[in-house]
Amino acid sequence: MLITAAILLVAVSLMHSVLGGINLINPICRRDDLPIILGNRRNTVLTFQFGWHFLSFFWVALAALLVLLHIQPDRFLEGFLMGGAGLFTASGLIALIAGRGRHLSWVLFFPMGGLLYAALKGLS
Repeated sequence: MLITAAILLVAVSLMHSVLGGINLINPICRRDDLPIILGNRRNTVLTFQFGWHFLSFFWVALAALLVLLHIQPDRFLEGFLMGGAGLFTASGLIALIAGRGRHLSWVLFFPMGGLLYAALKGLS
């Protein structure tokens, strides 16, 4: 059941990211009346795209956790903490680099990743 749920979750993630990106996010980002946030149009578009695709990445990470729970349930907590630390750290890097430091989500993503990594190390 967990593997089937994980496969379905990855399928939903792919459809969300690809079809939603093409049919919803891209048309919104091409609008002439797109509000300007963080100083310019580029940052507005990046914020929309990052927010949209972050949910898809989160679902893939959740699917990986479902597989881990099926295969090695005794390592679930370790996998959860490791996956969360990686997901938030990667999100912080993407926000910092792509947003050139202007989108301040990285200020919260990095500490979240660090806290989960510290919790993981505390299990040892």
